[in-house]
Amino acid sequence: MAKKNRIQNKKTVMKTGFHRKKKVQRWSYVVNDEFSEKARKAGYRARSIYKFLEIQERFDLIQPDHSVMDVWCAPGSFLQAIRNIVREKQIIWVDLKECKPFSYPNVKTLVCDIFDYDTLSKNVIEIVWDDQFDVITSDIAPNTTGRFDVDQYASVELNIEICKFSDSFLKPGGDMILKVFKWEDFNDLAQQVKKRFTKMTMYKPMACRDSSHEEYVICIWKKELR
Repeated sequence: MAKKNRIQNKKTVMKTGFHRKKKVQRWSYVVNDEFSEKARKAGYRARSIYKFLEIQERFDLIQPDHSVMDVWCAPGSFLQAIRNIVREKQIIWVDLKECKPFSYPNVKTLVCDIFDYDTLSKNVIEIVWDDQFDVITSDIAPNTTGRFDVDQYASVELNIEICKFSDSFLKPGGDMILKVFKWEDFNDLAQQVKKRFTKMTMYKPMACRDSSHEEYVICIWKKELR
């Protein structure tokens, strides 16, 4: 019932405990900001954990009994937060390159390209058999070229591949979090999400730079695909 309530279009403003401060100009942005400092002090691998925590507080997508797949999660801050929620449930961690591993016994790591569907799906099936995930999360980003139009389209392509992967490996009624560089090609991704999910919401956590085109696509309640 709680999940069904999330797909309704409510006007109620939820208090997240995160409040966006005055905008920072592009040229004054410093990587070593307040979120980086907080992450270091708390023992997290990256400042991006605060993006995830705000999304989770706002949308309540992951529950203690959920199995989760985290795609392109290096260095692993999303996974740290997810593990704190699900504890012993299955988590699959997928990335293109080898990353510093975690000692959690319920976390399985896969090194694979999201565009190599056959290899990735084979490896996932070997771990989870015929089961599917309750939630798929992703903080994916392309290797940037310095040309925003190219990088933005590459971001869209990566996320469309994750959508295709969700067709087989995300449960009906499941949810998904995607990160995208939002610009003129974004509609290509939006069409793919809306085809698969009952509701799509765009959200920009406070830890994202105000000058950044980075936003998160909250995909709620996967449809029964025919």
